[in-house]
Amino acid sequence: MAEPDYCESALRGLFKYCRSQSWVGYDPYDGLNSPLARTLPINNRLGRMVLTQLVKRSPVNVRPLIGIKKALNPKTAALALRALALLSDHYGIALPSQISSQANYEANSSDDIPSGLRADFDYLAASLLSLRSEGYREACWGYNFDWQSRAFFAPRGTPNMVCTVFAAEACLDWFERTGSRQAIETAENSCRFILDRLNRTGDAEGHCFSYTPIDRSRVHNVNMLAAELLARMFTVNKKPEYEEAARSAVSYTLARQREDGSWPYGESANQGWVDGFHTGYVIVSLKRVVQYLGEDGWMTELERGFEFYRERFFLADSTPKYYHDRLYPVDAHSAAQAIITFEEMKELMPDAERMADRAVRWAARNLQDRAGFFYFQRHRFYTIKIPYMRWAQAWMLYALSMHFSRGRVNGNV
Repeated sequence: MAEPDYCESALRGLFKYCRSQSWVGYDPYDGLNSPLARTLPINNRLGRMVLTQLVKRSPVNVRPLIGIKKALNPKTAALALRALALLSDHYGIALPSQISSQANYEANSSDDIPSGLRADFDYLAASLLSLRSEGYREACWGYNFDWQSRAFFAPRGTPNMVCTVFAAEACLDWFERTGSRQAIETAENSCRFILDRLNRTGDAEGHCFSYTPIDRSRVHNVNMLAAELLARMFTVNKKPEYEEAARSAVSYTLARQREDGSWPYGESANQGWVDGFHTGYVIVSLKRVVQYLGEDGWMTELERGFEFYRERFFLADSTPKYYHDRLYPVDAHSAAQAIITFEEMKELMPDAERMADRAVRWAARNLQDRAGFFYFQRHRFYTIKIPYMRWAQAWMLYALSMHFSRGRVNGNV
C-alpha cells in the first residue's frame, strides 16, 4: 500500500492549484471559442473539426494568441463538487444546505483543504446552478464552447447527457449530506430532461439515449451514465418509470458487449474504437446500477468488462494506455478514470485496491507538475503540459479525493 501521505500530497498540490485559478481554465476542445472560428471561412463541419484539433493537439498553448479565454466549465464545477463532498466526509465538515452568493468567493491558494472547503462548495454550487442551459425548463447543462463531433454540431450551451448527469450526481451527493431541497429538486429535474428531451433508439433488447436533444447518436458510455443517474434517483423517489428506463438502457448496452468483454465507443460505423476512459465509464456505471437496483444478473457482464479493462489498458508499470491496442497518447483522463474504476471495483475484485493505489502513484510521479496541476498528454517524443481544468484537473481531483477519502475511512492507507 502507499505511504499514508502519498495520495494526500498529490491531492493538496492539485487543490492549491485549482483554488489559485478560481476553478477556471482552458479546455482541449475550446478551439471554436476563438474569434477565428467566426471570421475565417471555416464555418463548416470540416473547418470546425480542423481548428478544434489543431488547437487541441498543439504542444504550445496558442489560445491567448487567438483570443480564447479561460472559463468555468459546468462539468468542472460538478466534478469538483463531487470531490468536495467526499472530502467533507473525511474531514467531518458540514456542507451548506443552501448556497449563498458567488460574490463571496475569493481565490485561495492554500493547500490546507479544510480551511476553504465550505466556501469552495458554496461558490461551485452557485456557479453550477447559474450555468444551466438557457431555453429549457428542466435543469440541464452543456459545454461552454461550440462543439463539432464526428456526427453533429452542438452550439455553445447545448445541453448534453454527460454534463447534465455529472451535475445531477453532484446535486444528489449534496442532498444525501444535507437534505437540501434545492439539490434534490434540481437532480430530479435533470432526470426529467433525460426522460422527456433526449431521443431514444430502441429495439427488442432495450433502448439507447442520445447525447443531446439534437442528435440520435448511440454512445454506450452516455447511455450508461443515464442509466446510472436514473437508477440512483429511483432509490430516492421509487418511481417505476425511472427503474424501467434504467433497465432498458443497461440491456441495450450489455447486448452490444463483445466476446472479449469490451464495448465499442458507439454504434455508428465510425465509432467502433475501444478506449480506456470510456470503457471505465461503462464499468463504473454498470457497477453502480447493479448496486442501486440489486440486479446480480448483470454481474457476468460486469466481470467480463472489468477483466478486459484490467488486462488490456495498462502496461506492467501501471501506465494507462489510451486504446486497448496502442499506448499513445498517455492521457490524464485515462489515468484519473483508472483510479476511479479500480476504487469502484475494489469491493468486488480482490486486486482492484492494489491497482487503484498503483494508479495513484503512477499519475503523481509521471503527470503531476511541481505547481500541482496534471499534464494533459504524454506522446512518444513530447508532452503537452497545458493544465486543462475540466479534462485533467477536475477528473484527477475527483479521483484522488475518492481514493484518499475512501482509503482513510476504511483504514486502508
